[in-house]
Parts: sequence; C-alpha cells; structure tokens
Amino acid sequence: MTLQGKTVVVTGASSGIGEQAARQLAGRGARVAVVGRDRARTEQVADSLVASGGPVPRYVADFADLAQVRRLATDLAADLGRIDVLLGNAGGAFADFTPTVDGHEPNYQVNALAPFLLLRELTPVLAGGRVVATSSRSHREAVLHREDVAGQLDRMTGRGPHRRYALAKLVSLLLHREHHRLHPEVEIVDVHPGLVASDFGRYMGRTGTVLKHLARPVLRSPAAAATTLVKLAEAPALPPSAYFVRDHRGEPSKLVEDEGLVTAVYADACRRLHVIYQEQPER
Repeated sequence: MTLQGKTVVVTGASSGIGEQAARQLAGRGARVAVVGRDRARTEQVADSLVASGGPVPRYVADFADLAQVRRLATDLAADLGRIDVLLGNAGGAFADFTPTVDGHEPNYQVNALAPFLLLRELTPVLAGGRVVATSSRSHREAVLHREDVAGQLDRMTGRGPHRRYALAKLVSLLLHREHHRLHPEVEIVDVHPGLVASDFGRYMGRTGTVLKHLARPVLRSPAAAATTLVKLAEAPALPPSAYFVRDHRGEPSKLVEDEGLVTAVYADACRRLHVIYQEQPER
C-alpha cells in the first residue's frame, strides 16, 4: 500500500532503527508521529523531519512505566484519530534485575507487556491497519512452558540479559498471534531486521560494548534495517501473523504453535494489565 498521506506511529524513534524509519516514512509522504523515551532526543528527531502538514507530532513515554503507556495510547488516539501503521520498535536488553515500577521483570515489560498494552489500547483506531513489530531471531532460543507462565516471566536470577530478552521477544510473538486471532481487522507482522550497529548494546554495559565492537564488520546499519521495516509497512498484503527475517519469510519458534502456551501467556498478560480475557474456542 502507498504510505502517502497515511498516519504512521513509530515507537523507539529517538535513535537507531526507529529514527531512520521515521525519516524514511516521512520521505514517502507518510504523516509520521514519533514516540521516544528521551524527551530531548525525541524532540530533536521530530523537529528534523520534513513534514508538509506542520510540526511532526511527538510523544514521550517510558515503557518501563505502564501508566505512561496508557497515557500515550490515550493521547495518540485523541490526537490522530486513526492510525494506519504502528511501527513498534521500542525495546532493549536490560542487565538490571530491579523490577519495574509495575513489579515486572524489565525485559518482559519493555519488550512484550508494554507494547502489548499499547496495541490493545490502540486496536479501535488501528482497524484496517497494520502493526510492524521489531522482533529478534534470538526468540528461537527461548524456552517457556505453559505451566506457571507467570513464575517463569517473573524470574529475575539465573538468566543473563540476552536470555531474558530472547524470552520477552518470544512472548511478544505469542501475544501477537492471539491478538490477531481475536482482532483479525488489525494485521500484525513481526520482523527480525538483522544485527544492527545501533546503541542497543548499551543496556548490557561493558559486555555489550565489547560484543558490538567485535561484531561491527557484519552489522547492518540502522538505515538498512529501517528499510526492512518500511518495506513491510508499505507491502500490499501480508500473510496472517507473519514473521520475517530481514526481507524474507522466516521460521519462528515452534512454540508459537502451542495453543495452550499462547492462551496461558495471553491470559497472564491480561491479568497483569487488569483486563478481561475470554478465550474464543475457534482456532
């Protein structure tokens, strides 16, 4: 579909892939709204974008605080009216074991629970639109059982930041599968854009810095990775609940086909968000 005149919200837009995606979308004539955690950087990105319709809408929200995400959803719906594409790029790998202000493991909340909350709240204004969510091929390494999902997701010790991040990205895919089943009027595609030379590794401190330096020769640029997301945003049609690796269909974890696990994860997320989930038996 053409992006000319379409309303596109980009989260994680204050740097890296999100910033580059916002620039490319604006260049295609989309009406871009940018969301970031850092106010100064988000303002800077928004001010630098070329927009014919006036100032680029900008919003500040920390996904480690669900109250801020709820306010973000309310503001986006009120200000924009309709959203054609939600490009969900906010996230990170956190080494810190301190629970969020909402009491959740930080990788799980920032990469899965908070984006899911935003999606739920925006679903009415996304009807007929599309979600393009930055995923990670590392989710294939994650292990999750349908028994005691909450206990596994709340576990703070015994896993490094990479493993906790991989688990969160798996959960995000599971949530998207069920949400699309319940709300087929919203397309959802998850995409692993490749290993990217961005500031992502800062969350892992010294280890992340070293690994990023060693891997730099094989890393994609943020602009190249953003191109992958933008192509999927403007693709004419996508298979239901598609998963891409770069520009091609990928093979997600077999766990996304575990209906019992999908149900357990979705129900647990709804419980944490204090919303009612009634499973629909038809699958």
